[in-house]
Amino acid sequence: MQKMKALVKTKPEPGGVEFLDWDIPKVGPREILIQVKAVGICGTDLHIYDWADNIVREYKPQLPLVMGHEFAGVVVELGSQVENFKVGDRVTVMPVLYCGECYFCKDGRQNICDHRPLLGLGANGAFAQFISVRSMNVFKLDDSVSFELGALSELTCVGLHAIERARLTSGETVVVVGPGPLGLMMAVLTKHSGAARIFMTGLEADRERLEIAKQIGATPIHVEKEDPKKPILDYTGGLGADVVFETAGSSSGVTQSLNLVRKGGRVCILGQGHESTEIPTAMLSFREIELVGTRAYTPKNWQTVFHTLLNGEDDLKRIITHRFPLSMAEDGIKKMKNQEGLKIILLP
Repeated sequence: MQKMKALVKTKPEPGGVEFLDWDIPKVGPREILIQVKAVGICGTDLHIYDWADNIVREYKPQLPLVMGHEFAGVVVELGSQVENFKVGDRVTVMPVLYCGECYFCKDGRQNICDHRPLLGLGANGAFAQFISVRSMNVFKLDDSVSFELGALSELTCVGLHAIERARLTSGETVVVVGPGPLGLMMAVLTKHSGAARIFMTGLEADRERLEIAKQIGATPIHVEKEDPKKPILDYTGGLGADVVFETAGSSSGVTQSLNLVRKGGRVCILGQGHESTEIPTAMLSFREIELVGTRAYTPKNWQTVFHTLLNGEDDLKRIITHRFPLSMAEDGIKKMKNQEGLKIILLP
């Protein structure tokens, strides 16, 4: 059996990873073997690295497990029943392995499938030189999309699905709570969706990230220096934002979102926090605020993702702050945990 290098979660505890020689996966009849060219470190990877209770309960990961799920690469081998792909194709992968048979899959909502292992959590992932994936989850990349940009496909699709769920329309005022990689992605995507004005809130510790938000075109608000409601109410004539995207995954972020949205507006929850949140339901009722949950994406978000990557390329490149060889994957994880980078790309 040929070997490759991979970052593997081997112990059910915080840390507990090893950089190992690992078997190159075999290719089933309907699978594609992909040489990984670029793979991003995601917040979910930090949760599995920390062995967070909510992730362990949701995905029930079986160790040892190759981590990672945001990637792009090149097709190097095809299963005997694979059609419409050829060796050498440049591709990216939807990492949610939905069943296709449950009520939700048949309703076009594969993102909330009853049986949905995720690469890097419920199946071996892409912090490796090679990965084998069923062909129905593989999508071609346009030749003009770099592998690094292709590795942003997953995060981009998360944002595209959130915009659909929130029913964002051109000309609306948007607030993004939290200037992490997902928050900055929402700033990029709402900008290119025609938002009239985008505000982004963050802490003083986020000042470098808020500067990137400003470069993208959002108006940064340091919530420790000023009441975030004032500039938003001033801009909207006292109404508040049409749509607020909560990406911080914190109880305070949800509370802040409810205070910044207008009557009849929408608050879309993307952040997956570890703590419960007390929500004043009377506020939802009296102000007719819509609280919208969103999770991952559906295959239709992936079918045209490369168009979005190309259209937003200049802004999206700002989100990538560091590049490491695969052998330094754990260093990249630790850097993200310390909030020293935004999107960190590993290059196998």
